[in-house]
Amino acid sequence: MSDPARIIWLASYPKSGNTWMRILLTNYKRDEAAPVDINALSGGPIASARSLFDEMIGFEASDLTDRHIELLRPVAYRRFNAELEDKQFLKVHDAWTLGPEGAPLFPADVTAGVVYIMRNPLDVALSAANHWGVSVDQSIANLGQSDYTMSGSVQRLKNQLTQILLSWSDHVISWVDHSGLPVLVVRYEDMQQDATAVLRQVVAPADWPVDDARLAKAVAFSAFDKLQEQEDANGFREAPMAAERFFRKGISGDWRKQLTAGKIATVIAQHGQVMRRFGYLDANDNPILTTMKMRVAN
Repeated sequence: MSDPARIIWLASYPKSGNTWMRILLTNYKRDEAAPVDINALSGGPIASARSLFDEMIGFEASDLTDRHIELLRPVAYRRFNAELEDKQFLKVHDAWTLGPEGAPLFPADVTAGVVYIMRNPLDVALSAANHWGVSVDQSIANLGQSDYTMSGSVQRLKNQLTQILLSWSDHVISWVDHSGLPVLVVRYEDMQQDATAVLRQVVAPADWPVDDARLAKAVAFSAFDKLQEQEDANGFREAPMAAERFFRKGISGDWRKQLTAGKIATVIAQHGQVMRRFGYLDANDNPILTTMKMRVAN
């Protein structure tokens, strides 16, 4: 008899609000009298963490090729799922893909749900440039690269395995359309406008009790200025070395001031179809900021 599915994937392209969502969820789950420590969030490591793979498989990823690691990652997630007593959110930046032998990297039999967090790629390009320590032009190029991968090198022993991101558009479509999994799509912009409403929807797949006062407190404790204060005081262990800080601005629409018309046009040319579908472009392909209700795929 197989174990019940207990993993809820918190999936997103990098710099789309995944960490903020984890902080909201941790504040809600723990329901403490003060904001949670950003360096001690619930949910374990990112799904691509080398430490998670090594522990679940029983030997080190550094002894394996990327092909063998991809073959074994579904095994690691099944073993991780078997050790869980309750449903758990697990951060993931990988696109939803098939492994070398055609099996999904993220197995349906351990998946209790997917929360896909999306952000306007015009803002992602800016935030990711800072995060990766590259130029905005290079960041835009990365978002448009159909075979883009992040992190990972068995030689350099980074703390994360190789993650296949694909392009920004392909990343979205991989989870929302191709995975066949139950997907709740939330936008970063809607989180900013009404984090309480978004959080209410996100906790539902975990079967947590829903309480209005608790939701309000979790949102207040996860305010961006409080996260910046914590990072200033104690640092943030998940911040990359290339970035000056992780919680940089936390705003939407910064691209209006920071991106040239040419750069905006490039992003729209690469991702216009998906941007239009999810409310980032109007009928004439002009960038907009509008609120769109959360949606469930499949």
